[in-house]
Amino acid sequence: MKNNICFFGLLHFKTNENNNLNFNSINDNQKFMIYLKNAILLDKQLKFYGHKLILITNKKKYLNRLLKHLNYEIESKLINFKTIVPKKTHFYSCHFRVDIFRYLSTLKNVYSVLLDLDVLVLSNPEKILYYQKKNISLVNNISQNVIPAYGRTKILKKLKTLNPNISKVVWYGGDFFAGNSYFYSLLYKKTKFYQKKFIENIKDLYDQTDELFMSASLHDLTNNKSVKIRFGNNLNVFNRYWNTNVFHFQKKIDFYKRFIFLHLPADKIFLSKCYDNLKQNQSYKEEYFDYVKDIKNVFRIKMAKYLPNKIKEKIKKILYN
Repeated sequence: MKNNICFFGLLHFKTNENNNLNFNSINDNQKFMIYLKNAILLDKQLKFYGHKLILITNKKKYLNRLLKHLNYEIESKLINFKTIVPKKTHFYSCHFRVDIFRYLSTLKNVYSVLLDLDVLVLSNPEKILYYQKKNISLVNNISQNVIPAYGRTKILKKLKTLNPNISKVVWYGGDFFAGNSYFYSLLYKKTKFYQKKFIENIKDLYDQTDELFMSASLHDLTNNKSVKIRFGNNLNVFNRYWNTNVFHFQKKIDFYKRFIFLHLPADKIFLSKCYDNLKQNQSYKEEYFDYVKDIKNVFRIKMAKYLPNKIKEKIKKILYN
């Protein structure tokens, strides 16, 4: 912890869940190891700037065994996950962010930043101190990504299932939250309420992730005058880049160099491979930007746009096995 800013990540272990992810894995052990290597890389990057990552988990002993196998130490926190999530729920583990919000609400005088694990740190996170001092909470507004992909009407209908008062589509990512204990106490109460409604309507919302009830919750909080919330993506703090074909307009990769954090949902495999070079590098931003611009990567993305899904899945298994 430095200047009362603390960084957290979720690593929830559950076998035979989260199979519909943004990458292919042979089995649960390989999947967990990819996530853990992403977490180690994030911790290493934060330590370069004098910070660290604290992993919140449901199985600390199992996590420690994996860390021992990788010969790496990372701080972890075991908490009680109380949220009820039915088996095979889309992005199962992400629902447990509700429990993390509960935990973060108990950390007084701390500005807590919750990040996804597949994140690059492009510049000094110390810049976030400004928002801490101003009691400003930060979230990631990804409406510009989601609306073109799924359509405003369809999204609004899903949001109204949870909150009939919503009249405008604003969609939030579950990959970035920053704020004090008061912010997280409000966020916990709202997400706890809407997550239950989500599960009650799971037959109609089976294809949705936790971002649906996060968006319903933040709709309420952004209209709450007792808390100041700003969009990290508008402040050069946090953004998301998809190194794949997308349905929304996405700027060239160089645009994203201006952000402190860059979330890479399609590149967990690449980040896990960077783990092997931990001793040589502290920052992987140049390696990543070179990788994205490389002709092989550009060709892969262009080819994937036209190949049938069955063939693409076979190619992925060959590449990542």
